[in-house]
Amino acid sequence: MYPHFYELVSAIRAWRSAFPSVDKWALTTNGIPFLKPQKFSALAGSALTHVAVGIDSIEPGERSRPSSPVGVSGREIFEGFIGPLSSRFTGRIKIDVVFTGDENRTSNVIRHARSLGLDVTVLEVNGVMGERYDTRAAFEQLLERVAKEFGLTPRLCEDLNEVYLYDAQGHEAIKFYQDHCARRECDVCRKLDFRVIQSDEGLAAIPCYEQAQSRGIALMTGETINDVRFDDAIRYNGRGPQWFKDTPYNPSR
Repeated sequence: MYPHFYELVSAIRAWRSAFPSVDKWALTTNGIPFLKPQKFSALAGSALTHVAVGIDSIEPGERSRPSSPVGVSGREIFEGFIGPLSSRFTGRIKIDVVFTGDENRTSNVIRHARSLGLDVTVLEVNGVMGERYDTRAAFEQLLERVAKEFGLTPRLCEDLNEVYLYDAQGHEAIKFYQDHCARRECDVCRKLDFRVIQSDEGLAAIPCYEQAQSRGIALMTGETINDVRFDDAIRYNGRGPQWFKDTPYNPSR
């Protein structure tokens, strides 16, 4: 959907030369735009190092994102985009699959991805903006069953409190990201997210994006970033839904 996509991917090769310390240049997509030949060719020939494709289902009669009213099937994405990309793209491809409680649906996506030799990230969505799926036990059970099915060794990433599954060569083949927000692991969320949106007043930071999207910090003074507000946004980021209490950004003051 980005109107300057072709200019963007064309610039990456020069940027990689200009910024050699940056070793990961990635794009995340649902894959649908790249079913079109021209856009596919631009991506396949780009200097990106990683492409992540979000597919939540390959079940017959379901779209790749079952909760979406539009889209195509997950198998169409695999066959029309990911398969051809695997033979042309020089970087790494991985599959992101969102888990909301249907173990069979998620397991089938994992199996299909692993049959193509692709890495997988499983993201638990347990609750967003007050909605609850109660997936915690099912998510942990899925992790155990996937590790056993593929003969992978689970190891805890202590810094993020996440479990990754390693193959015999020590490669992180499948990563499991639990819903830190629903579990109120705000200290972990702080390490992972810093959300900035375009508001009516210009750029704004949202210190708790999942649970308090309506609460933000306007970052602009005219057309310039306000350094004090930006520093405050960093300070308050990841403090939870009530981050604005006892701050100058409390709307009740």
